[in-house]
Amino acid sequence: MNGQTPRCRKLAKRAGDRIDGGGGRGSVAALLMRIWLLLFSALSLISFVPEAAAQGASAGGKIKIVTRNLEPFSFEKDGRRAGYAAELWAQLAREMKLDFEVQVVGSAQEIIDALQNKTADVGVGAISVTSKREEVIDFSQPFYESGLQVLVSAASGSFADNLFAIVKNLFNLELIGAFLLLMAAMFLISHLVWKFEHRINSDMWPKEYKSGIWESFWWTISTLLVGGADNKGPVGVGGRIVAIVWMLSATVLVSLLTASFTTTLTINTLKGDINGPADLPGRKVATVKGSTAENWLNIKGAKVVPLADAVACIEALKKEEVNAVVYDAPVLKYEAGKLHDDKLQMVGQVFERQNYAFALQQDSPLRERLNQALLKLTEQGVGAELRQKFFGEEP
Repeated sequence: MNGQTPRCRKLAKRAGDRIDGGGGRGSVAALLMRIWLLLFSALSLISFVPEAAAQGASAGGKIKIVTRNLEPFSFEKDGRRAGYAAELWAQLAREMKLDFEVQVVGSAQEIIDALQNKTADVGVGAISVTSKREEVIDFSQPFYESGLQVLVSAASGSFADNLFAIVKNLFNLELIGAFLLLMAAMFLISHLVWKFEHRINSDMWPKEYKSGIWESFWWTISTLLVGGADNKGPVGVGGRIVAIVWMLSATVLVSLLTASFTTTLTINTLKGDINGPADLPGRKVATVKGSTAENWLNIKGAKVVPLADAVACIEALKKEEVNAVVYDAPVLKYEAGKLHDDKLQMVGQVFERQNYAFALQQDSPLRERLNQALLKLTEQGVGAELRQKFFGEEP
């Protein structure tokens, strides 16, 4: 009877008094009444326990939040916790009427360990949902879609490496194709000019084919590069018509070839020899220790350099200690953007797409309420406002 409420005990006493007044016939009824009251009290307590757990503690306890400093998702600013995930959680806590306290750790793995060991209730930050983590903890609905991306520096590599990259970029299919097309056009024009001129102007265009074609080719290339050859030019009608066509065509061809050469060389030289994830195997690549990016790089055969955070990775890239950085795309863009360094460039598409979510203890009673509140705030546009604030994304 200790689990009964005062009202239940009062009702039981009254019922007992009435039944006892009825003599021996009431003893069985009294027993049944007491059993019913015990069951009612037990059911009340059972229904109360999950609600108390979901509210943090029945005796005024707080939800324990574990996070790490990782801009722009969770970091300290002006004495308070700021960032996309931190501010989203603060709004969720208000919606769920939860009181909480925050503990800051050094890595994502420490967050997972705290939840697995049940020393914390919720993990807040850029926490990727993975099958390995799902085995030991639970997750809320995702609140942000991310992925990995490659960051490189246009000035990375030694002088010899950069020179080799420039020479390598000269021999690409676009430039080779354009050059072969130009040579074919020059040979055709040279042949036509010799055909029209060697019969009437054998002094400048010898009748012998090899000698005549060579002289004709010399005139063609001189016209292309400098606009003509000294003391040499067609005198016949057919030759001059071909010459006019060639001079007009040469102007256009030189412009197109120069533009193609400049554009290809500039773009490829800026990008270097790492243009995406396919170029990473065998290269020295920095990433954050213990991250999903580190696991991916190890599988792909890169020479992984694990560092403390994204800032340290970017510094290593600027010092030419590594060839590239691979990490969560929004974090890399945010940190690289703060440096205002034009040499730092994101290359390739976002790959290994992943979702960020709030991490919870396994079978946490908070999960359902958290998901409902998260969906409600999403419908109200809170997520879009935070993306605009921290990433500049249009709502």
